[in-house]
Amino acid sequence: MFFKIRKVMKKILSYIIVLIAFVSCGEDISRRDSAVFQGVKDNAIWEGGNAVATLEVGNKMTISAVTLTEAMSLKIPKPTMMVDPRNENSFITHVLGTSITPKASYVLTSGTDVFTYETGIGAGDGEIVITEYDGNVISGTFRFNAKNIDLESTAQENVNLQDGVFYRVPVQ
Repeated sequence: MFFKIRKVMKKILSYIIVLIAFVSCGEDISRRDSAVFQGVKDNAIWEGGNAVATLEVGNKMTISAVTLTEAMSLKIPKPTMMVDPRNENSFITHVLGTSITPKASYVLTSGTDVFTYETGIGAGDGEIVITEYDGNVISGTFRFNAKNIDLESTAQENVNLQDGVFYRVPVQ
């Protein structure tokens, strides 16, 4: 009788061990629900916080992000249709340096000095590609070379941004 109880206890114990092993094999997946706005500025990683897309008068939209001393913004016409991230044919491309909108801006504050760089008609170049837009969030890629708008400034003449990405930025 003692051996039968011992045999049953071994089976129960082995089932408990197998059950514990399966329960502890869960995969911990975390999601980043916050918006992303980042790129490579003058060969260094740049990541802005508080990314937001703001609808403005005249069917324009400004996508922007900030750091403690910097602000970057992309001004585009408000997309007139939804953009499906799975359908490249729905992507919208805006060329920079040929008009007032679209436009890329970068502002650096250093002490009491403020340095502003922009693209515009005949100033700078680049592109903004909208890869997702559903009215609530917007995603895309961008790159630009922006010119210092203060001709008498002692700051660098251009700001270069490559591999820019904004992802699931909320539209307000």
